[in-house]
Amino acid sequence: MAPERCNLFLIYGSQTGQSKSIAEDIKTKAESFNYDVEMMSMDESVEKMPWKEYRFLIIITSSTGDGDPPENAGIFWRKIRSKNLGNDYLCHLEYALLGLGDTNYTTFLGYPKSVEKQLQKLGAKQFYKSGWADDAVGLEIVVDPWIENLWPALENQVLNPQTLPDTIPASDTPAEQSSVITTPELAVVSEVEKPLTVSYQKQEEELEKCAVELANLKISVSPLSECDLKVPVLPVSYLELKFNSELMFFPEDVLRKPMPSSRTPVFQAKIKSLKQLTSEKAAKTTLEATLEFSPAEIEYQPGDSIGVCCANCPEEVDALLHRLNMTEQADIPFKLRVKEEFAAMKSGTKPKYEVPSHLPNLATLRFVLTRCCEIRSVPRKAFIRILAEFSSDDAQKRRLLELCSLQGSDDYTRLVRQPELNVLDFLNTFPSCHPPVERLLEQLPRLLARPYSLSSSPLKDPTSASFIFNVVEFPIQDGRTYERKGVATGELSRMLDKIKTGPTDSVGPNANGRGFSLSVFLRTNSGFSLPKSSETPLILIGPGTGVAPFLGFLAHREELVKRDPSLTCGPIWLFYGCRNRDHDYLFKDDLERWHSMGILTRLLVTFSREDKPSQPKYVQELIQLYAASLVKLIDKGACVYVCGDATNMAKDVMQAFIAAFQSGRQLDEEQAKKAVVQLQIEKRYLQDIWT
Repeated sequence: MAPERCNLFLIYGSQTGQSKSIAEDIKTKAESFNYDVEMMSMDESVEKMPWKEYRFLIIITSSTGDGDPPENAGIFWRKIRSKNLGNDYLCHLEYALLGLGDTNYTTFLGYPKSVEKQLQKLGAKQFYKSGWADDAVGLEIVVDPWIENLWPALENQVLNPQTLPDTIPASDTPAEQSSVITTPELAVVSEVEKPLTVSYQKQEEELEKCAVELANLKISVSPLSECDLKVPVLPVSYLELKFNSELMFFPEDVLRKPMPSSRTPVFQAKIKSLKQLTSEKAAKTTLEATLEFSPAEIEYQPGDSIGVCCANCPEEVDALLHRLNMTEQADIPFKLRVKEEFAAMKSGTKPKYEVPSHLPNLATLRFVLTRCCEIRSVPRKAFIRILAEFSSDDAQKRRLLELCSLQGSDDYTRLVRQPELNVLDFLNTFPSCHPPVERLLEQLPRLLARPYSLSSSPLKDPTSASFIFNVVEFPIQDGRTYERKGVATGELSRMLDKIKTGPTDSVGPNANGRGFSLSVFLRTNSGFSLPKSSETPLILIGPGTGVAPFLGFLAHREELVKRDPSLTCGPIWLFYGCRNRDHDYLFKDDLERWHSMGILTRLLVTFSREDKPSQPKYVQELIQLYAASLVKLIDKGACVYVCGDATNMAKDVMQAFIAAFQSGRQLDEEQAKKAVVQLQIEKRYLQDIWT
């Protein structure tokens, strides 16, 4: 494709590894086209600025929090905003940018768009329209066509250098960004000669429960089953694993590695208590865990959150090892390294191939699959391409190629991404697929810690902290081939089961931690904390387990008042929602006690599953009911805090405040939106939300 050798500089900003994975795919494709590529994180790239040796810059970056840079992009962001950089600092560069975001969050693609503006201020020119991918609907909808069309745009600019405008109008619709251009980076696979009609027998009883879903996953229909396919280039196999029973492996060294978003080292916290908060009739099971630690290990404040370094379910790991025919080798130490033929290859000044940073060079398979790899992650298309390569059945191989193809993008989104299938689901569904374990280790991302908002105050007890959570459950359906619970919530749920069946003590069998512990760390806080002045009015919105940080706020206020009864405090309004007052009204006694003490000025609770037509069912409806009073509080300097579900609740709550400003200040909708944005700028509308 490339008529001459050309240097590309590829940088990424990544919080969870998604941007880095996409950058690695782009690097592989670029090298197959004879481009010289150097890839590094945004922060690493600062040392090489202003990148005079490069003409083309490709940027892949996500956004975190309220438009903040990812963990490995903060230094870069400070650098390009430096006031001593001239407007011609990057005038020699032509760039293409792919931003990853999630429209469930208020500031969609805040950081990538800010980076683009800053690059243009420094003189960089855009040679290819920017791509804005939305994880709420599927990153691949924009990512795949953006990458596909990147190459002809790059080739055209190499062959026909031309003066570029400051910006190229970017498409806002996936349809515009999805035009198909046949390019060499996608291999063409000939169609299967016979129609794909496969009859297969389930190997496990559980699989019978999802026959229809598996048939959809395993069997395609026309026209996809009959067309030629464009599939990703097969990733290089670069890792080598050698077992040696005489090696000694110490897992503690691996578990101490720092985690993304951590502001303290990882440490072991004993479980002081673990108990169920909801009744057996509740729609969801909610648990409360209380941790015990030394104040020297962690100093937290209300509004802080912790990361729980969880372990994959042992039964799930056993099933994966069995399916990979690696059960006998599961506990034998191995050394992991780059194959000799790839070890000396360089990409710029860095090695071209490296052992993934989350994998230890010395370990056991059971440990790596339990503590290091996200075996629940949805396989990327490049991973499915590898699975197809190791499938002996032609029909199954064809179907796997369809799922990773450009033509099969709709099937991938509907049948793989949306139900969140994982590699074990694929191996159960396609029994002829037998990939080497090294190929999985090359593709599986890091097992990330799960974040939980703390629900306690250090003033009450500086040696302990609590958090509450729902036990997430995924039934056998939509292609999922076995039941599972959330990784962290499932681990804690299994601990509680062991506590319940173990010996009782003075606290009771349902509360004692019985010697269990968790690896945890304190996470960075983006500003979700109490204001400096106790006189500032607070408006707290937290349905379900979203009430967690506000329990900490209120407990903290109670302790402050105990220590100084003369303390002047502003009003606190709490909007809280649950399903049923008898089954899942969490911390009812504490909330009503704080209300009776005057710590909590207004306690406003909705019950969404109770049949009382005259009563609001959701917190956003309560906000509308009290709109005038809330606007007055905000005019007096109140801070608004929202915690909980980002998908629906957070958006509905924000819309309720926009409506409140419209009616309370006589504004039109656009003016009301700007009023809410201004609160966010002033850090008076704060969100701790999740999908």
